[in-house]
Amino acid sequence: MLCLRATLCRRASQRLLVHRRLARDFTIAIDGPAASGKSSTARAVALELGFGYIDSGSIYRCATLLALRNNIADVSTGATDLIDLINKSSVNIKFQPSSTRSAPNLITGRLSVPDVRILLNEEDVSEEIRKPEVNRLVAKVASDGGVRTAVLGIQRALAGAAETRSTSVAGKDGVVSVPGGVVMDGRDIGTTIFPNAELKIYLDASAMARAIRRWDEMNSSLKQARAADPALAAGDKAPAEYPSVEDIARELEERDYADINREHSPLRIAKDAVVIDNTAMTFEQQVYSIADLARDRMGLERKHDDL
Repeated sequence: MLCLRATLCRRASQRLLVHRRLARDFTIAIDGPAASGKSSTARAVALELGFGYIDSGSIYRCATLLALRNNIADVSTGATDLIDLINKSSVNIKFQPSSTRSAPNLITGRLSVPDVRILLNEEDVSEEIRKPEVNRLVAKVASDGGVRTAVLGIQRALAGAAETRSTSVAGKDGVVSVPGGVVMDGRDIGTTIFPNAELKIYLDASAMARAIRRWDEMNSSLKQARAADPALAAGDKAPAEYPSVEDIARELEERDYADINREHSPLRIAKDAVVIDNTAMTFEQQVYSIADLARDRMGLERKHDDL
């Protein structure tokens, strides 16, 4: 009987430990279609609130890179091998609030966005996972149920490690407790990964607006590569493929269709999500509006009512 009680107590303690690891002060889930600005917005929101940050999509991009590097072109037949590779690999997301870059704004102004480095098995693959070949395959990789299950554990573990903790600060009415938390962006964060998130955002934009942003992102990366490589700057090593805005728009629409219609954790608007169409919004407007929504729900004073 004593042994049984000890076993039951140990199991209860393990369940409590798991609960504590999954519980967090305040979680912001930002979902939306490809190139809707989720990652840059989520990073800036995390910086504004002093939260941790996890780029959920980069984990699937790492899985896609593993598939490409191991010649797994057909995920439907090579899923078992890919899942094994994922389970044997390490993914680390380094959110660097003190290292920022300027995020160009579609309408006016500029806002600093914290840098994020993605490490796959200790290798920095931050640029490689954004290449066109990864863009074309990532939807197929992400649609596999076994892959999603493998990635789910990584997502939750990284979120737990990234979360900041509550702090007490001096306010005009005395000491105020400021919640800590984490911001995670993806396509099923509010519906599957953290369905009890305190704030769920669905960030959307027109396909053409998203295509222009993606093209700008690729163009910026190419300029940086040319600046670092004289041969590339001279045109001796021009990229084999550099899609047009129209090509990118078509790819995004195909990705939207695949994400919405996939069997496992399809792209959906959570029933309690706040929908923000940022097609005509400035970057500051979308970041500050989300940050103030979070402050409202945390019982803190808003800071950007002038926008």
